Amino acid sequence: MSRFKDFFSFRLSLTLQFILAMIVMMLIMSVGFGMFFLGREMTLLQGELKTKGETAANAFSFLIESGIGLSDGPFLQRVAVKMVEDKDIFQCSLFDPHGDRLAHMVREGGVPDSSFIYYLTQPVRSKDGHVIGSLQLGLSLRKLNHEMQTLKTEILFLTMGMTGAGILLILMLTRILFRPIRTLMTATEKVGMGELVTVNIESRDEIGALAKAFNHMTLQLKDSRMDLERKVEERTRELEKASRELKDMDETKLKFIGVASHELKTPLTAVKANIGFILSEKGGRIPDYMKSYLLTIQRNTNRIERTMDHMLDLARIKSGHLLLSRERILLSEVIETYVNEIKPVEKNLSIGVDIPDTLSVKADRDGLHDIFINLLSNAFKFTPDGGGVSIHASAQSEFVLHEIRDTGVGIPEDQIEKIFEEFYQIEAGKHGGTGLGLAITKRLVEEHGGTIWATSHVGKGSSFFFTLPMA
Repeated sequence: MSRFKDFFSFRLSLTLQFILAMIVMMLIMSVGFGMFFLGREMTLLQGELKTKGETAANAFSFLIESGIGLSDGPFLQRVAVKMVEDKDIFQCSLFDPHGDRLAHMVREGGVPDSSFIYYLTQPVRSKDGHVIGSLQLGLSLRKLNHEMQTLKTEILFLTMGMTGAGILLILMLTRILFRPIRTLMTATEKVGMGELVTVNIESRDEIGALAKAFNHMTLQLKDSRMDLERKVEERTRELEKASRELKDMDETKLKFIGVASHELKTPLTAVKANIGFILSEKGGRIPDYMKSYLLTIQRNTNRIERTMDHMLDLARIKSGHLLLSRERILLSEVIETYVNEIKPVEKNLSIGVDIPDTLSVKADRDGLHDIFINLLSNAFKFTPDGGGVSIHASAQSEFVLHEIRDTGVGIPEDQIEKIFEEFYQIEAGKHGGTGLGLAITKRLVEEHGGTIWATSHVGKGSSFFFTLPMA
């Protein structure tokens, strides 16, 4: 049953059109032959009935010619009565040359419907051939109509039988004729799904030529796939090798950064301490020109220390050694501390904070500090004197959405996606920095299970958004 259903579901537009065309052609031929035989039979029956009427009229004329004539009215009436005894004649009338009726008889039972009457008028001649009257016979068409109805029924059943047998034959032929096409279609669907198969069709017609072309195409695709797979395997091995080398280099770089930063931190701390002691003038007063030199050294020492701290943080995060101690932190209690810690005193900036008093996050305290410090330092650095920085936070389902917005120079649209990459800087060298702050911030946010992104308009400012789990 499923195979029969599958057959009819196969490209109905082609198969169904072929079947319908054959069925319509068969019906037209059957109806045409039926109408031809029906018309022929009707003509024969009508001719037979007419011949019978003419025979009766000729017999009556023979009686007249034999000398009886038209003067014996009772005899003529008896002849008329005798003639209507024939089941096919229901009326007999005899007229003189002037049209006056000499004899008339209608079979008992009355005159039938006009559609069942066939009138036949035959002249009556004398011995010398002169027309001396006319004989009119009313012939019944009941027998003719009955035989025609029977014939119609027989032709109808014969047509239906022939049509049914023809349809079955057409279905069988269609199944046989379209089997190669179905095979090609199935193979094409398999090729479309990636299974390169060939077909076994050996007919010597157009379908066979198409099958050969299909097999040739499939073999070429197999060769191309094998060649492609071989190249992919080679490239994959090369990429895996390059990836291992890059990973080894990355690990070596991280180890070097960790060791170098750690080793440099100790002497740098000593330098900072000594400079701080000298600047405190506890060991004696220093000249003003010397103090300016020492302050320059102190600023650059602090900058080197921040760079080393960033490199150490990045190394810990990438190596998986960053341990987060998550706790409930009330944002309203820490934001002011973060702002005061990094707010530039040399700029006149308006700073707005819009954070609900009860809003809290579940985060590592040091990690949260670094996230805000990195983002706020960028906002303060790129916002000109007289500009503004605003901090917003709101609850969003299971997360807290943070926004730090500034009215600074903005970020070009083609660089938005790059700002979170390591060592990437917009207008490198113009604003200073290591290019690690946003990369570390992104890693810290993701380690907390959040996401970070930015929007910006050049000349109008930037907005940095990030989410953290709500406590």
